[in-house]
Amino acid sequence: EAKEAAAAEAARQRASEASSLAAEASAKRGEAEKVGAAAASESAGIVSTAESAAQAELRAAKERAAAAEAEASREAAGVEREAKERVDAASGALSAAKATSRALENGISERETARAATQKEYDGTFILRFQKRGQLKDEVSRLKKEIKEEAKKLEKADKAVEQASTAFDKQKAYADKQQQVASKLRADAAAAGEKSLAAATKKADSAVADAKKQAAAAVKAAEGKAKALLKEADALQAKADKLR
Repeated sequence: EAKEAAAAEAARQRASEASSLAAEASAKRGEAEKVGAAAASESAGIVSTAESAAQAELRAAKERAAAAEAEASREAAGVEREAKERVDAASGALSAAKATSRALENGISERETARAATQKEYDGTFILRFQKRGQLKDEVSRLKKEIKEEAKKLEKADKAVEQASTAFDKQKAYADKQQQVASKLRADAAAAGEKSLAAATKKADSAVADAKKQAAAAVKAAEGKAKALLKEADALQAKADKLR
């Protein structure tokens, strides 16, 4: 009976130890699962945070580029507007000069016609009609004098037209040059925006790639730790099985 009791006690102790070892093995397996789950959550968080930051940086880069392009567009519009105003003013001056010249030409033409008609009437008036011929002669003289005066004015007006035309051509050339300046402002801003956006994209992609590497490293480390825990659990379970 003493031997049986001792054997029973030994069996009970072995069973208790086996149960304890099995429980410890189960705890190790649970810890391994938690390590894996925590690593998966951490890696997902690392990548998600990096992607959110990258998207925010890209949005900011796009906004900066758009603002720069808008400012360049406003500046270019100002350049174009100033050049157009100068061309319009020169065009107006040229039109006015031409109108003055045409008016003088028309006036001279009308006087030439009147002088010719008056001269013809004078030539056809009987020689003894002294008063009539005197009036016609005076009229012809007056018209000749006015034609001469108007011709001098026309000469000055034609010079004014020439000067206004030269000024207009100068302002037109200036406007063409300023158009190139405006186009360059817009093109430079667009190019700078594209360059800035490309740099931001590259930086964002690099940051996300680094985050993925960090996440992968965290998962790998967790897998190593979980594997070690499972190995310990298997060893404990093996001891427990031997005791049963």
